[in-house]
Amino acid sequence: MMSGKCGCNKLCPFSFGLAVGLTFGLGVFFWSLWAMYMGASPMMVEYHIPVPTLKDGTIHALWGLLKGFIFGFFIALFYDFISCCCKMKWCCKKSGCACCASEDKAGEKK
Repeated sequence: MMSGKCGCNKLCPFSFGLAVGLTFGLGVFFWSLWAMYMGASPMMVEYHIPVPTLKDGTIHALWGLLKGFIFGFFIALFYDFISCCCKMKWCCKKSGCACCASEDKAGEKK
């Protein structure tokens, strides 16, 4: 996380996207390993879903990494856009945000 100019916290979109992507990719990979060694679940049998191989599990895990990265990247961008009240003065004045008050005091000292 990085700190904005008035103390509002921001998320790094690349780091957050990578964290979400790795979590999702590893989850899919470990589920594939579990399905390979423990056998098909009753739902998989009912819907005739084949048990994944190591190659299939790796491919799905890479897709999960990519999709998780894109999802996390955009979540962090939206969070940064919405969360910092210093970027939106109209939001600040209505809510009496502490970071805007400190910025106003710093401006008066100069």
